[in-house]
Amino acid sequence: MSAPRSGPPRLALHICAAALVVIVLAACKSGNGGGDGGSSAGSSGSGNDSGFGGGSSSYVLYGLNFSPYVGRQDPNAGATVDSVQIRERLQLLVPGGQRDSDWIRTFGVSGGLELVPRIAQELGFKTAVGAWLGPDLDANAREISTLIRLINADFVDLAIVGSETLVRGDLTSSQLVNYIDRVRRATERKGIPVTTADRYGQLLDNPDVIAASSVVMPNYYPYWEGVDIADAIPILHSWHLRMLAAAGNKAIIVSESGWPSDGDSLGDADPSPENAAKYFLDFVSWARAEKVNYFYFEALDQPWKAAYEGAVGAHWGIRDQAGVLKEGMNAVFNNNTVEDYWTPRIIDGPGDPQITLTFVPPLGSFSNLRGAVSHVNPLAYNVAVYIRVGSGWWTKPTLENPLTPIVSNGNWSTDITTGGNDQLATEIAAYLIPAEYSPPPMSGETRLPAELDANAVASVTAKR
Repeated sequence: MSAPRSGPPRLALHICAAALVVIVLAACKSGNGGGDGGSSAGSSGSGNDSGFGGGSSSYVLYGLNFSPYVGRQDPNAGATVDSVQIRERLQLLVPGGQRDSDWIRTFGVSGGLELVPRIAQELGFKTAVGAWLGPDLDANAREISTLIRLINADFVDLAIVGSETLVRGDLTSSQLVNYIDRVRRATERKGIPVTTADRYGQLLDNPDVIAASSVVMPNYYPYWEGVDIADAIPILHSWHLRMLAAAGNKAIIVSESGWPSDGDSLGDADPSPENAAKYFLDFVSWARAEKVNYFYFEALDQPWKAAYEGAVGAHWGIRDQAGVLKEGMNAVFNNNTVEDYWTPRIIDGPGDPQITLTFVPPLGSFSNLRGAVSHVNPLAYNVAVYIRVGSGWWTKPTLENPLTPIVSNGNWSTDITTGGNDQLATEIAAYLIPAEYSPPPMSGETRLPAELDANAVASVTAKR
């Protein structure tokens, strides 16, 4: 999905089960595995409720993802950092003596990154320290060994073994679990939580990884899935509800989520300063309301990532390269929040279920199909989309991903150009179906089966 975040040189809410996690992370509180998601100025900063909705004039984030590189320094090309540069970069996150966040998260422990935890602690941050894992098993062994050493030296408050290793396919789930277990066994007397971080879908697909983790750390990126900014938090909330069900009694901490302030659009997702500021405010409002702890992505812009993610890679920071807070980001630190618009409710109240198409891409276009539903609870339904190319019908987006989720405001969006000559489809059909129903797969058949009409509560078609 995205490039290595800050690895060493290489190619490339429920009830807490253990008091240990409560003590170390302050992450399990009144049900969802989180407190306010941050703290107000002058508080202890352990995810408590101070500063939520009044009292103090400023808000402190729970955590920030941090990379110390400047300019075109690229860890994948062998760039290293020293203690002077690390301290200078971290101090940008302590403007006027007040930290932007209680926690700092890192992604590797070589090339100078192993110095970050000690310096971060000296500046008052709690440390979530990552070991970068990839296909190079020798490099992995060095990362694991250094992480264990840092834990035993008391520089680590939370150990993260690998970042998006499953997304990249660098390791199997069993290999990843073995690394997690190795760190836990070697540091058992310290009693700190040991986990990994990965995209929510990979964690859902690998319950053995969830089982091996002390806490569950999913990445939520509506931008990378082409979601319109207006629907970003509602659809993130739907992902989080699925993670809650999968995590059982384990706490969930969002390991990464953010929105780029510049770069190329992806589907319906548009990077801009306005959208980045809106997402920051809305995400933190969601986290505070839902009592979810998080590491926001990311602290500072990192230009080197443009080589791996395109132009957007350089623009994920809440602060620019010089450490200046970006326009609109101060709303969060000023303790502002938005009202809940993500909790699913019956759209438009009781009535006969309906589905409409709000945008049908013109023939030859690669834009997404968009629609809306009404008089249903979006959690209880999905949309099944089919397109007709020539004489055959095809499931969209793909046979492996045949369902389109509905966000809490009733909107939905489907990528209908995922292969072949999809942009030349002359007919489109969308069915509003109960969540428990699995629609029939179509890969060129000439007729849509009658069972779709029998099981759908509403449908709509369009020709072009």
